[in-house]
This record gives sequence, structure tokens and C-alpha cells, in this order.
Amino acid sequence: MATATPTAVPTPRATATPLPTATPAVTSTPTQTPTATATPTSTSTTTPPTPTVTPTVEKRASVLDDGTILTIYGRAFGTAPILGLLGQYKSFDAMQADVEKRFYPAIKANNGGRPIVPMVHVIYALATPCSPNDDCLLYLEGAKVDVVKEYIEPAQKRGWEVVLDSQIGRSDPVTQVKRMIDRGYLQYENVHVALDPEFHADPGKKIGQIEAAQLDEAQKLLDDYVRQQGLKRRKMLIVHQFGDPEVNDGVPFMILNKKSLRTFPNVDLVLCADGFGSPDSKISKYNAMLNPDVYPFVKYRAIKLFTPNADAPNMYDKPQVEWEVLAGKKKTPGGVQIRWPPNVVVVA
Repeated sequence: MATATPTAVPTPRATATPLPTATPAVTSTPTQTPTATATPTSTSTTTPPTPTVTPTVEKRASVLDDGTILTIYGRAFGTAPILGLLGQYKSFDAMQADVEKRFYPAIKANNGGRPIVPMVHVIYALATPCSPNDDCLLYLEGAKVDVVKEYIEPAQKRGWEVVLDSQIGRSDPVTQVKRMIDRGYLQYENVHVALDPEFHADPGKKIGQIEAAQLDEAQKLLDDYVRQQGLKRRKMLIVHQFGDPEVNDGVPFMILNKKSLRTFPNVDLVLCADGFGSPDSKISKYNAMLNPDVYPFVKYRAIKLFTPNADAPNMYDKPQVEWEVLAGKKKTPGGVQIRWPPNVVVVA
């Protein structure tokens, strides 16, 4: 997926009109000391201020608390394997058999005994070159895929999660999230969202960028939806990136004004260090892009691993990043230590 190179003015309160002061009577005895004038008493009653009630934020569960998240990325089962490992599998059964044999042992040996949470990570909206008046996205529905019957419900029966990934194209984050809501996908507790700025604006021509404010709008939409629908769990929002000011290697900064990103009670924002390369390069960039000293909002992190792919022979990590490195138990060949093990591992 990546490339190697790269205030309304307040209404004034009415002022009470003071009561008139009585004029003291003139007495016939000039030497008499006049009686002091009484201070008028206001007849208005002061209403005590209404205490401000702080709304209680309902605490919802998070899939990220369940264990190590392992997402298998691609267009769809049996489709375009060049786009990711998911396409190399024909079905849920095939994926489960291979993943449990290929990845589970190493993960279990390094994640402190936490459960492994599998996710099917589909490219729901695939960026493609297009005419000026189009959003440059090919949706799974357009490929005659029943997202609910073929992915969401089967995954739900297995206790698995689903990520719907949009490459944005000439659309925008809010429009993409709204589409998923309108089609009923996000009413399912096991469905989450991913956004990939790389293909925003002009797919295939240049590396795309989005504003942090756009991501905040999308997060607010998700946050409102979860609350309004009474869902039991927070939604996860994964955002891919490999260009960042803290890396500054010539790749466009994929999240502009990133330091202004906000967090929302019902959304788990997960920034994903994308891009293929060597372990030294990948872990160095991961540490830089996801540093909470620079980006205090960062709580959850992801890294994307590119496995060898016969359809994309030069677009994978060489050598592969070891699971001991991801767990922080071992340094990369060049001596780079991962500072915060990822919560989510995306395998392409």
C-alpha cells in the first residue's frame, strides 16, 4: 500500500432600576440634627445559581483491551493478491488454517499470554485512476460483494473482527465513514474503520495528504454514532501513514497539522506505521511517528508488515521483522529498539 520512497456575543443581563431615595423633610427647628436617610432595600430576590452538571461519559469496552490484534489485509478473499495477503486466501477457513500455523506460535511466545484477536481487513474502497467528476473509488458493492453476508456476519460467528478500509480517493474521511454508517455496516459491534491518506486526491500520481481536522470530523461522526445507537463497544479508527514531520525523509506529511489531532470517548484512534522496508528503517520510523512526547494523543499504535508476495516481488520487508523485535525483546539487526510494542499488527 505504501511506497518505499518516498462566539456568539452574550446577551447582557437587564440592570435593576434602583428605588427612589426619599427626600428628608425640613424641620421647623433649625438646630435639630436631621434623621439619616434610610438606604433603600431592593425588592428583587436573588436566585441561587444552578449547579453545572458534568455529563457522565459512558464507558464502553474496546477490542484493543481483548488482546493482540492481528489484521490480515487485502482487497477481499481470492481477489487481487497483489494488494495483500488476504487475497491469497479463498475463504475464512483457509485464512484461519494458515494464520494459526504461520503467525500464532510466534505471537503467543512474545505477547505475554494475551489472546490473539483476528481481523479481516478488507479494502472496502479501492482507489483507482478516474475521470475528474468521480471519487476515484471502486467499492466492494460495485464488485458485487455482499459485505454483510460474505464478511461481517461470518466473522461475527467466529468471534472475529472486520476492518473496512477506505483509500479515500477524491472523497474525504467524513463522506467515507457516513457511507459505511448509511449502509448499516457500523451497526455491527465487530466492524471498524481504516483510512489511508496515501491515495487521497490523485490516486497513483502522488502521495496523498489529509488534514487533522478532517480526521477529527470523522472521529466525531463515529463517536456520535456509537453513543446514539447505544453500541456496547468503541469503534476503532486506523489511519495509515509513512510520511511524518518527525521522519522528514522527503515523503509528504500524510496527516497535516497532526499535533492538533483530538481523541473522542467512543473512538479508539490507532495510527499505523505503514510502508515496506528493512527492520531498522521500519522500527525507526515507527518510534518517531508514534512518539507520545511529540504527539500526546497517541495511545494505540499499529505497524504494517509486508510479507513476500509473488505478485509484487519487490514490495515486501527485507528481511522480515521478527516478532521478538515487535515485542521489544530484541533489537533490529542495526540495533534499533522498539519503544512501544504495537497494539495492532497489520499483515499484508
